[in-house]
Amino acid sequence: MRGAGGLRAGKQLFGQRPARSHAARRARQHHTAARAAAGSGSSRSSSAGSAAAGSRFGWTKWVLLPAAASALFGGKAAADAYSTAQAQLDVEAGHKRAERSLAVAHEWIDEICSQPGCVKAIDAEMLTQENHPILEDDHMFAAFVSKGIVDDLTGYYNTQQRKFYSIVSLGREVCGFPRIVHGGLTAAIIDESFGGLLFALKKQKALPFWGPAYTVNLEVQYKSKIEAGRTILCTTEVESLEGRKLWMKATVSDGPDGTVYATARALFVAPKPTKALVDIGKYLLRRVTGDI
Repeated sequence: MRGAGGLRAGKQLFGQRPARSHAARRARQHHTAARAAAGSGSSRSSSAGSAAAGSRFGWTKWVLLPAAASALFGGKAAADAYSTAQAQLDVEAGHKRAERSLAVAHEWIDEICSQPGCVKAIDAEMLTQENHPILEDDHMFAAFVSKGIVDDLTGYYNTQQRKFYSIVSLGREVCGFPRIVHGGLTAAIIDESFGGLLFALKKQKALPFWGPAYTVNLEVQYKSKIEAGRTILCTTEVESLEGRKLWMKATVSDGPDGTVYATARALFVAPKPTKALVDIGKYLLRRVTGDI
């Protein structure tokens, strides 16, 4: 009897659990629906608020945007004007540095200029003139001078000794290692000086070929560091001449008897006559048409 009563009690308990479970499920569903309804309402309220805020800002943007654009472009124009003025100031400062540097080197510069047969071949004014007979506006050293990277550049040719002297006053922004002139610029000065010697020899009719000649080999031995802002001398002369091949040598120093910064030698080769004619024809066509 005790066992049967316990079984009936168990069935009663078992039968009541589903009832409580269904009730709890219905309560949870009701609670979930209520939360969803509340969330939807707040979302609609937020959307309405955002729309209202957007509509409130809509008219102001048409007032603010033109003013912002005017300030932007006005600021750009002012920045461009400042940049142009600053560039001019930099060039003027470069000229003053060149004057100071040249004043220090004036003794050996006067010595070179006073040599018998020595004539000026080129200077900064010739480099930067608008209608140069040979150089165009893409010439590297003309750009260096006009931008104050190189403060001054003058070339002299000794017609008797057949030597070309480049006197270069370096600016401040010419460095690789801080305050030390970049070795690549030193090499470029040497190569340009070789070109000056080549051109002077051609004008003197001292070469067996006509037309252009190009750098085929350039060897530079660096001896000492060059400080920025110095006036240096690059002396070039002929080493040997074989047909269309011209070997030249150079010394970079702070004067004829001063510290040697670098030595170099180079091979320039003139193209064959047919190739030279093509190169000259292309060059003249560019000059006539203005095609860069």
